[in-house]
Amino acid sequence: MSIEAGSAGPDQRETNPTDVSEHLLTIAVPNYNYGRFIERTLQSVLEQDYPHIELIVVDDGSKDDSVERVERVLTEQDRLDRAELITFDENRGKLAALNVAVEQARGRYFIILDADDWLSTSYASRCIDELRRCRETDESIGFIYSDCNLMSSDGEFIHRGRSTPFDRDLVGKLSFLPEPALTLSEALRQAGPFNESIRKATKHHKWVRIVSQGWYGHYINEPLFYYRMHSDNMSGIGERVASENDKGSYGERILSGYWQTSGD
Repeated sequence: MSIEAGSAGPDQRETNPTDVSEHLLTIAVPNYNYGRFIERTLQSVLEQDYPHIELIVVDDGSKDDSVERVERVLTEQDRLDRAELITFDENRGKLAALNVAVEQARGRYFIILDADDWLSTSYASRCIDELRRCRETDESIGFIYSDCNLMSSDGEFIHRGRSTPFDRDLVGKLSFLPEPALTLSEALRQAGPFNESIRKATKHHKWVRIVSQGWYGHYINEPLFYYRMHSDNMSGIGERVASENDKGSYGERILSGYWQTSGD
């Protein structure tokens, strides 16, 4: 179940592209000290109505009880095609975790699910169906994304978080593409490996690289996943929204105004 990625050699971590499964979805969960949230995140993976899923959790040198919690969930589950826990001896950053997960992935489709967020039950099946439909007429479509439900640290609904229809010219300027967008693994491989020295605006860096390879996205104007806001969000969105709520500012948020860009 556990691979010590800090000491694994290329022969242990390389995935042969011929091994990629046509219907398999890889869900990668990078985690650093989110033990208090990660069981809900993993449960949402187990609850998906899509039948072909492999789960790769990459623990990025956590100092809390994350590894124990993940091991318990993976030991008890019996519905995934494959489940792996990869552990780093020290914190190397989210993009390092992503690079290792992409190397290990066997699925045609890929979701990066942050360890404090969770998916609606039909998220995978809905997005895969939409991606297949879009690619029947435009094979440059490489990812599907949606709006989200903004949730408190305790899992209480706050409001809707909105993205925007895909605009290639805006990708470099605004961070409007959410992390758990369902993406072709091929698109991630073409764009990677990602720069592991980047520790902020990692999501934006990833999307800029993917779009620069000629891939386009398609937007579903519905809230299909749950974005948890708390004091440790890397983008700072949790504290900003909490402060706005305290000042009486409620309502939907346009998330490009909160997520960092690589130029910030």
